[in-house]
Amino acid sequence: MPSRRPVALLAVLVGLFQLLIGLVAWRSYRIGSWDLTLFDTIVRAYAHFRAPIEPALGTHLGVGPDLNAFGDHFSPILALLAPLYWVYADPRMLILAQALLVAVSTAVTWRIAERAMGPAVAYAVALGFGLAWPLQEASLTGFHESLFVAPLLLLAFERLQAGRPGQAALWAAALVTVKEDMGLLTAFFGLLLVVRRERRLGAALAVFGLAMFWFTSSVVVPHYWGHGSPDGDYYRALKDALPNPADTFDVVLRPVQKEQTLGWLLLPWAFLPLLSSAVLVVLPQVGERFASSNPNHWGLMQHYNAVLLPAIVVAGVETARRMPRAMQAVWAVWVVVAAVWLTGRHPGSLLWDGDSWKVDARERAAASAVAAVPHGVTVEADNEIGPHLARHDTVLLLDRTPRDAPWVVVDTGVPSFPVDSLAAQRQRVVDLVARGYALVLDNGQYAVLHRP
Repeated sequence: MPSRRPVALLAVLVGLFQLLIGLVAWRSYRIGSWDLTLFDTIVRAYAHFRAPIEPALGTHLGVGPDLNAFGDHFSPILALLAPLYWVYADPRMLILAQALLVAVSTAVTWRIAERAMGPAVAYAVALGFGLAWPLQEASLTGFHESLFVAPLLLLAFERLQAGRPGQAALWAAALVTVKEDMGLLTAFFGLLLVVRRERRLGAALAVFGLAMFWFTSSVVVPHYWGHGSPDGDYYRALKDALPNPADTFDVVLRPVQKEQTLGWLLLPWAFLPLLSSAVLVVLPQVGERFASSNPNHWGLMQHYNAVLLPAIVVAGVETARRMPRAMQAVWAVWVVVAAVWLTGRHPGSLLWDGDSWKVDARERAAASAVAAVPHGVTVEADNEIGPHLARHDTVLLLDRTPRDAPWVVVDTGVPSFPVDSLAAQRQRVVDLVARGYALVLDNGQYAVLHRP
């Protein structure tokens, strides 16, 4: 049996690579309260054995500061991160947690590829996975619960490959704790088991996944939300198009950005995943995203594509396994070359950009704004400032509706989500001063105000 030390070293290195992307994004104020502060609030509550109440999300959505996180998404798996906050209660621990998830997933990927094609190819595949651009994009956002899918799904595939379908089903069943829509992923893994002649087990897993999808999305989330549907109707266009097959096709595959996303997902693996039944597992997530009317769901940025990566990699390995040794070697080289090349087009390139390691004037201005807010207060903060205040303060997201928080931090330098209007942001400062707020700091990039 090959030594596990090189595998562990590779896993640590790719985990460090992803961690550095996240920390550079943190230091340069690229990571927003939406989503990092939201997850910080949840994990912080679990660490103190409290209900995961999200004042920032509930206030922003207009349902009140006592919104339970289960009213937004069913993600009990986040409770596993509570011990990290016993060590150091800081949002950067979530960036570390995500890097650890990538490291573990890389080691499991190596095992799957090693069993299929030997250690040499396995190192290439594991490196290609660890450097994959969807993981880099996820690291740039700081943290998202969807990254739990990677180790869970890869462990399910590994156990299936090892001839332990029952254990594979247990790992796949655990996906339902990540998010309410992951029940569909569980169900399609059950379908894969059926295709691979584990019919009774696969059918049971598919039924379980569908049942949990219905229960969590139709019962649990609406119960904790308590105000109707928690999401906008992103699928109205699809519902309207369903009677006409041509219109349905157009909704799912247009604009062309959707097809381009699929191409960029498959290109690093030489499109081999299309020749394996394992790719069936990605269909629910692809369908859910491409049927959505939200453009954020279609493209290359954020965390969305990281969910698809495990099944795509396994499908590529299963197809390559059937090729001659020489072709396997060529494919392995391509996987590494493509991963490195694409890193230059994605957030990994930040690590060798000298400017990424310099503190510019705007970052100094952001740091001074953070320093101007005292600990232990409620602060309505700009999206990029919020995570840096979350360790010591109760943070609300600065949006278009004033929340009368005693402290307010406004970006006066560039348009910032969710206001997205520099004129409106600057007018907010004028309005707050008119209402009696004192201007504590105005450094040309950020204004900090306090209500005496």
